[in-house]
Amino acid sequence: MRNQRIFGWIIGVLALLSIGLYGYRSFFAYTSTPSGMQYRYLKGDPVITPFSNDHYCLLNYMIVGPNGDTLVTTYGNDTLVEVPYPPIATNELTEALRLASPGSKVEILLSTDSLKLKNSSDYKVQLLPDGQMAKVVFDLEKVITNQEYYEFLANKTFKRALEENKAIDDYAAKFKENWQLDTFEMIKYRVLVDSQNIENGIWYAPNLLGNAPIHKGSNEVEFDVVVKRLNGDLIIDSRLEYKKYKADYYGEIHPIKALNILPFYVGEGIDIEFLTTSDYGYGPKGRIGVPPYSPLSVRIFNVKTIK
Repeated sequence: MRNQRIFGWIIGVLALLSIGLYGYRSFFAYTSTPSGMQYRYLKGDPVITPFSNDHYCLLNYMIVGPNGDTLVTTYGNDTLVEVPYPPIATNELTEALRLASPGSKVEILLSTDSLKLKNSSDYKVQLLPDGQMAKVVFDLEKVITNQEYYEFLANKTFKRALEENKAIDDYAAKFKENWQLDTFEMIKYRVLVDSQNIENGIWYAPNLLGNAPIHKGSNEVEFDVVVKRLNGDLIIDSRLEYKKYKADYYGEIHPIKALNILPFYVGEGIDIEFLTTSDYGYGPKGRIGVPPYSPLSVRIFNVKTIK
């Protein structure tokens, strides 16, 4: 009996020591700035002299919830996040960036209330309970001048355009149909069905989008559409939704540019598959199930004028 009490006492002491060590590492290991922001370096050293405001930061970041779950992360992206270097510290996030040196990783503690105000666009962040502490980690890869940033941006844009167009060419090469290319918009297209038998008409000519729209006199059209990633992943199929999609000639009513513009270039009785770059798709942000900068297959058919 006495041995059991001693054993229980030892277990209790060890538990208290574990809790205390965890609390120290999780809270007391942080340093506070004069503004009250709590931070610590996970990698690297503090910046000696902050940079001037004619610089850009190239970084990754993540947001970790009160329970330790990762809510947002950019580490899986194929490119670094680009943000202007903050000339002054206006909040905890800009203050943390000004503390970081290139190659360092800084973690800050931030109340969930404050975080929700600063990251209002992410639904996972907005679902956090109030009155708790979350973490934001900045992994600062580089700080470059404005001139270096413009060169970086041009190289990245050129490289990405090559990658997207190669993916489009590889997809098109799998089919024997005669693909046409709009050299201005870099969109490939092929006619799948031509009930009007206009084999030498506008739909078989290159630079389709350089011509006036087929439905240039219409303010609104309805149509069926199938949108896929080039790997075959289905994104939209109007037939499965039991509805027609609509396009307004004077308004952008769809989140992807292709569905606002391309239907006006498809005549009645014509079925066309377009291969578009991400500029006509979900762009640099992507969406659930669609990675950033994804080229798309957009098939448009059963187009009819509404008004």
